[in-house]
Amino acid sequence: MTLVLLFAYLLSSLTYYMRLLAKESATGSKPRRSKFGPLLLALLIQGVLLGIAVFVVVLVPEFRSDPEFVAKKKIYLPQKELQHKAALAAFQNAASSPLQMERISTAALLPDALPSLPAMPKSEFNPIERNPAALQSDALLGQSGVLGALQGLKTGSSSASLFGIEDSGQRILILFDNSSTVWNKASAAGVTTDAFVRELSMLVDGLNANTLFGLVPFARQVGTFRDYMVAAGARNKQAAKRWIADNVRSSRKITQLPFAEDGIQGALTVAFQMEPEVIFIVSDGDFQRSKSAQASAGDVPWKDVDKTLRALTREYGIEPRIHFIGFKVELEAAAAIDKITRRFGGEFSDFTQR
Repeated sequence: MTLVLLFAYLLSSLTYYMRLLAKESATGSKPRRSKFGPLLLALLIQGVLLGIAVFVVVLVPEFRSDPEFVAKKKIYLPQKELQHKAALAAFQNAASSPLQMERISTAALLPDALPSLPAMPKSEFNPIERNPAALQSDALLGQSGVLGALQGLKTGSSSASLFGIEDSGQRILILFDNSSTVWNKASAAGVTTDAFVRELSMLVDGLNANTLFGLVPFARQVGTFRDYMVAAGARNKQAAKRWIADNVRSSRKITQLPFAEDGIQGALTVAFQMEPEVIFIVSDGDFQRSKSAQASAGDVPWKDVDKTLRALTREYGIEPRIHFIGFKVELEAAAAIDKITRRFGGEFSDFTQR
């Protein structure tokens, strides 16, 4: 900027001297002098001034010291204003408090008294009327589990003796009639309840560990110790003997195996589902049954028993040896029992003939 001003000043001086020279030339009164002397003097003075100005403006150094960085022991950082929180606080202060609403409450979702059920038609439902063949696989799941646990373990044949009748087999089943008439006749024949319990317990104790056995009590209803044949191990033997002592004269009978008619026919149906090799039946030969869709209530005719055995033999494809121990069996019943046992390769023993 200074150089520009000096250059402008120099031009104005030259213009002034040029005008002055022109005026002197026009008058012509004075003697003519050199035109370039004052001009050179002016230029010299201008150059000196220009040099001084350049030296002062450009070449004069600045004697300022370099800045030094000095850190104090305590550093103070100004706290930043939290603009968002400040704005939020201002908004909350300006906003009105929310409107409080009462909660909705109900005294009860349903009326206290439920409506009465409509009148339904009465019908008798008997679950035992289901088809035994259709439920056979479901009913024998327990047996399948036991046989699966014994996989690879060969079943062993055991000798069994019950009230003098002896036989041997790998799958032994005992059916005993525990109705009151049987116990009365057994007591009259000299067989007490304790003696009967001992006889059954001795049979169970004499079985080998790999032999399978089962117990089926019956009167009009039918029950089982287990719904499948169990191995004659020590634990199962102890459980079976306790069960015999508790249930030999009990009217409580439970089984999940299906059967159509109760009584001896239902007991035989349950027995064949376990697929035994040897069956011992203990009874007085006087069987009763309840009314069902297939049969009437009352005494069971021996022809119906024989018909049931033939049907079960065809259905399950087995012919177990059937033995019968009777207490004061009537002559007609004894003849029918003897015929059945001979057909199935078994024996018949009646305590009245001893």
